[in-house]
Amino acid sequence: MTLSARGQTEDKNKLLFGSNENGASGLIAIIYDLKQTQAMQPSFVTPDKYGAVIGQFLKQGWDETVLNRFFRITRPLYSTQIFIPLIDAGSAPKAYGVEKVIKPSSWVIHYKGQVSPPEDGTYRFVGYADDIMAVAVNNKTVCIGARQDMNLNLWKSTDQPGPQASNGVLAYGDWLTLKKDDVIDLDVLVGERPGGQFCAFLLYQKQGETYQNDPAGKPILPVFQLSDAAIPAAGGKQAPFFTKGKPWKQHR
Repeated sequence: MTLSARGQTEDKNKLLFGSNENGASGLIAIIYDLKQTQAMQPSFVTPDKYGAVIGQFLKQGWDETVLNRFFRITRPLYSTQIFIPLIDAGSAPKAYGVEKVIKPSSWVIHYKGQVSPPEDGTYRFVGYADDIMAVAVNNKTVCIGARQDMNLNLWKSTDQPGPQASNGVLAYGDWLTLKKDDVIDLDVLVGERPGGQFCAFLLYQKQGETYQNDPAGKPILPVFQLSDAAIPAAGGKQAPFFTKGKPWKQHR
């Protein structure tokens, strides 16, 4: 790979996590480093203890005071989608410009915002991340897509696993009846435990909608988006996705 090509790849990876440009829109995305306190002292949260912190956060109804004990970047990114193919886990700190401060392990990103669906209907969120993705609507966990060795038994899908998504499988969330202009509080948590590689995919399904199926007979779903931004081309290290999904609406 040439130096120029490497630079282009790094810039693309940064954009996968969002933008910090003036006027940027989307879900607010805040990164936390569970390895250190707000005072940048060791917190002694090791990869073995990482899941316990995530579990506490979810059990307490997505209580941000749990995460606020740890070091966080004050300037967030803004993201209109969460669709990150398998990349180096260090890409997340780099996206925030803090790769010298946050090592690529035991970090989490908390996305949050107010949104509404493109039309009336019954929907569910569908997702997976290596190591963890959790989704909440109005502070209630409605989907967890994670590596099995995370051992998070706080929520269980009522459906069979979905299509292959990079190195895991998509999890189908709870069905929710929503109105076009009714606002919901949406929270999404993704994170990396030991370091190495990371991926994250958030999609959605509308009940009664007809989707193309993958070779295993499972529906290929649209990416959750708040804009018409381009989505990376599907590949073996990504989740399959429907290219004609309708963007959701962001509310401020």
